[in-house]
Amino acid sequence: QSFTAMLHAAAASGTDKLGDEVQSMAKLFAAYASCEDPQQRLRNRCAAQLLEAAARSIEGGVAEPKALLVDVGSGMGRDVGAWRAQADAAGLGADRLDIVGVELLGALNEKAAVEHPSCRFITGDVAALPLDDCTVDGVHCSRLLIHSLDAAKAIDEMVRVLRPGGFGVFEEGDYGTNACLTGDVRTATVCRAVSDATMGKLANPHAARVAYTLLLARDDVENVVLESDSFCILDMESMDPGLNHMQKNLEGLVAAGTITQEDADYYRERVRNAPRVGEPITAAVMFKISFTKKQAATAANSA
Repeated sequence: QSFTAMLHAAAASGTDKLGDEVQSMAKLFAAYASCEDPQQRLRNRCAAQLLEAAARSIEGGVAEPKALLVDVGSGMGRDVGAWRAQADAAGLGADRLDIVGVELLGALNEKAAVEHPSCRFITGDVAALPLDDCTVDGVHCSRLLIHSLDAAKAIDEMVRVLRPGGFGVFEEGDYGTNACLTGDVRTATVCRAVSDATMGKLANPHAARVAYTLLLARDDVENVVLESDSFCILDMESMDPGLNHMQKNLEGLVAAGTITQEDADYYRERVRNAPRVGEPITAAVMFKISFTKKQAATAANSA
């Protein structure tokens, strides 16, 4: 079952547990929050640009009564909470800047609102954002389009809600860039099987490339910029505490007959010992795709 199907099933049932997972998404996000985020540099750059966009709208008198930043697929509100703290420090308090998270899983929104009471959280789908046209000064998503069944529709919606002159930025990956750096053939073989299985569960595994080409083809946006940020992970437990997620993937591959139990056990120990012996190393690239909605976008689209 794809991750997208599991997300929509969880949303329909009012839970934040995916498929047969015992652990909730809220607990998973909490575990991730305690780990070093290899994407943090990219997140920081996005946050700075979004706050600059909000400040421009306020200074230009465009944002009335206040500016609005939106994170689509906000999860537990990690990004919006960080933006709120940075905005407050820069003198853009809640009276001047509204920060909103839109999340498909209502159960996560309830918990996010407790964690970040100075932000607002709305339950909604990127395919039909519960926001009015031309009301948002900055829109952001991170690792969202990789789960989108219709990336073009998702981008349509995020562009729709932006004000003319508004700023958008996506943080997305491309599974085609992932690599397992190891000199051990058995480890490399299992790693490839894990990667292939993960790609098979993703609606849009090449999200960064797809988003970039879709934005370039639009006539209502400009200043489309693609930037990359590479990183390596040696200690996989820093991203997957206890290697619980990896273990479930390995169990699925064994059940499917793709690898043997001996292969799974061997791979797990190799990954667990990687910080001590120096491999395997997971190398990946995240991409930042930013753009501006044209000032004449509304007129052009209605013509």
